[in-house]
Amino acid sequence: MTEQRRQLFGLIGFIIAGLVFIAAGINFGDPLTIIGSVIWVTSYLIWMIPLLGGSK
Repeated sequence: MTEQRRQLFGLIGFIIAGLVFIAAGINFGDPLTIIGSVIWVTSYLIWMIPLLGGSK
């Protein structure tokens, strides 16, 4: 398994955790949790872009 693939799996795990936090924020009606979680997921998606672009 390459380093890039390990990083990708780790980032996917963080994104899944962020989605769980978004669901929890919606369930408990906590807008701060929702906002923070959306920022979390968005940041990791942006971080993932170079990894999905392939090696150059």
